[in-house]
Amino acid sequence: MKRFSVLFPVLGALLVLGAACSDPPAGDPGAAAALPEPVIPANPPPAPATAAEVHLPLDPYVGLAKGHRETLEKANAILITKCMRDKGFAYQPADGGGGRATEANAPLPDYGLNDLKAARESGYSPPGGGSIQAAAEQGRIPTLDKLVQEHGAAYVKALYGFLPPDTSGSDGCLSTAVVSAPEYDRLDRELPGRLVGQASERTQGDGRVVAATGAWSACMAESGFSYKSPVEPRRQKWPSPPSPAELATAAADVNCKARTNLPGIWLAVQTGYQQTLLEQNAPALKQLQDAWQAVLKNAEQIVATGG
Repeated sequence: MKRFSVLFPVLGALLVLGAACSDPPAGDPGAAAALPEPVIPANPPPAPATAAEVHLPLDPYVGLAKGHRETLEKANAILITKCMRDKGFAYQPADGGGGRATEANAPLPDYGLNDLKAARESGYSPPGGGSIQAAAEQGRIPTLDKLVQEHGAAYVKALYGFLPPDTSGSDGCLSTAVVSAPEYDRLDRELPGRLVGQASERTQGDGRVVAATGAWSACMAESGFSYKSPVEPRRQKWPSPPSPAELATAAADVNCKARTNLPGIWLAVQTGYQQTLLEQNAPALKQLQDAWQAVLKNAEQIVATGG
């Protein structure tokens, strides 16, 4: 069988919780271009060092599951187990905890790493953790082809809705047996993510961020590193565990951010664009936030009754 490189963590490591918890889709370039430039302080304050301390206006709307993840995971596990049983398979959810967002592994802001201590200790890898790829290589998270070998093709097709190398199916239990509510499903659930995407696109093209990024790049060049933006080093394929080269690059990255205040400028600009979009879309966002309560209520009932 041809090896399928994409990783599919089992339920406890990464659970489908719907649009409220998923990565935001890309924004509409046209809509992003139409946003007026926000007014920011002449000297924006430095951004927080850790990602968990960064709070943006649209966060409450793209993080609707925050604080309820355990209940949602339990409810979805019950639904998936029942779905698989109906298809003739015994499904055992993995123990939870592997993929939950925590203070330590919160997603990095758009400007990337900004914690000098973390940079010196673990480079671009999450402190105390590691990437999903590394976990798979250590055998802690199975790849899809490994699941086929262990459970059979029919089982994997029932769970995911497809088999490698085809990834077009969407009728597997992981995607269909999820907690929902009619009042939430009929709304534009991807709206918060699109707005985040629009704000991110406009921020990256904002003249103040472009200038600060250029200053950061020049600073990095003085230390012998050739990068045009802070996205490049963190997306580079680094060895595991972090090499001296990665640690040196990450430390220089953060030091140059402090020298140029790229994170502070970036965060101030991004906050302004997000606030504008929040105000423009306030009624629809409030509808989504209110309707999400019905999803939570359904999840609590599923957990209480066992499905």
